[in-house]
Amino acid sequence: MKRILFIPAFLLTSLQISAQTNVSDFAKSLTNDALKKSYELNNTQLESEKTAQDIKSAKATYIPKINAIGAYAYINQDLTVDLPSIQTGISGLNLFEGSQSFGVKGQLGLAAVNAEMVLFSGMQAEYGSKALAEKKNAQEYLSKAKSDEIIQDILQTIDQIALLHQSKLLLDESQKRLDKENLRVIKAIENGLAIPYDRKRIEVAIYRLEAKKQEYEGKKELLFSKLSMITGRSVDDLESQTKELSYLNPWRFVSHDLSNEGSMVNTRPEMQALSSGIKAVDYQIKMEKAKALPQVIAMGSVGYTNLHNTEISTPYHLPVSGQEVNLKANKIEAFPNYIVGVGVKWNLFSGTKRTHEIKKLSLEKTIVENKRKDIKEKLDLLLQKSRTEFKLAEKQMQLKEKEKAVSEDAMNTAVKSYQEGLISITERIEAENSLQQSQMEYVQAVFEQRKAALSYLNAQGALTLESL
Repeated sequence: MKRILFIPAFLLTSLQISAQTNVSDFAKSLTNDALKKSYELNNTQLESEKTAQDIKSAKATYIPKINAIGAYAYINQDLTVDLPSIQTGISGLNLFEGSQSFGVKGQLGLAAVNAEMVLFSGMQAEYGSKALAEKKNAQEYLSKAKSDEIIQDILQTIDQIALLHQSKLLLDESQKRLDKENLRVIKAIENGLAIPYDRKRIEVAIYRLEAKKQEYEGKKELLFSKLSMITGRSVDDLESQTKELSYLNPWRFVSHDLSNEGSMVNTRPEMQALSSGIKAVDYQIKMEKAKALPQVIAMGSVGYTNLHNTEISTPYHLPVSGQEVNLKANKIEAFPNYIVGVGVKWNLFSGTKRTHEIKKLSLEKTIVENKRKDIKEKLDLLLQKSRTEFKLAEKQMQLKEKEKAVSEDAMNTAVKSYQEGLISITERIEAENSLQQSQMEYVQAVFEQRKAALSYLNAQGALTLESL
């Protein structure tokens, strides 16, 4: 199977510009401006940056978390205590007999610094990070696909502008010929060698030419407005930089005998994005399965506790006076309070939630795989279609080139014949119109050939900014 590859760096450039301007640099400059301005592309890149932050968050699972706490509280509570009774040996009294009620009032101050660190996440952090990394890859591939579309749009718009410039040149040449014939007819009428009808025929041809020029101006205004919107440059700036665009040459290619042209479809960014999507779902499934593993967490804390202005009322009374026994404390302080340990969290049974999530992700993976197969078939067909259209455009361009050559010969013959009085003005005008038509059709055929070539390159995945 034949493989068509684009010659790098515009070695065979299609646009002839003034010596001060390089087509490749001009196209790259416009494309870079368009890539910077594209809101859709910028949003895609921002989504990729968001995913990058999610990856950092997932990897931060193993970074220790440290927090500080400070609190003040007023305590007023009743306690009921039932302790085993103790019988004294001397008085025979039973201490702590039955349930006893105590009252506690006071002010409590707390301060602590706590630290926690995941030692083992059950592989959830690892699989989660990999899933997010594949998601980021998919977003970057989609961003590249959008970039390729912008590149193709910019190049086609430049081609259209060059096509219009060439059309204007052809119209101006035709205008000069008709003006010259008009002067010739006017003199011939004055000398009685022609009739006013001949001048009317030329005037009609000139009016038609003016209408085509008006059409040219309308198309030019629309194209420059579009290019200004895409790139963010002013219309005046674009017109000044493209005023030397004059002619379109066909895209030139080099043929190589390769048998794996269809395999290039797999390198298309759309295909690579879906492949990364499949890998991301695989890691999500592994992450869900890993939730059955325990998580190991190390923890530590150092704190300070102060209970002050405390009153404790008891159910006891003094033996002689019978006065209630109530206790007061100016301060009860505990510092430092150290806590260090390792904890294990093991979700032994979570119902059927994990099973349902795994099943759901498996279905999602199948959906993405089906999308990939569908896109693969469509891209294969697109590659075949674009290759066929490119070959047809080549043939059509060659045909129009031959028709143009025939019209040019016919025009030269008509001019001589008309000057010698062998044909009428009507036949002379018909030859002029035929030449205009054939020239325009050839220029349009070159444009269509270039358009087909760009589509073919894009279908191969070979149209990139680096190739300009």
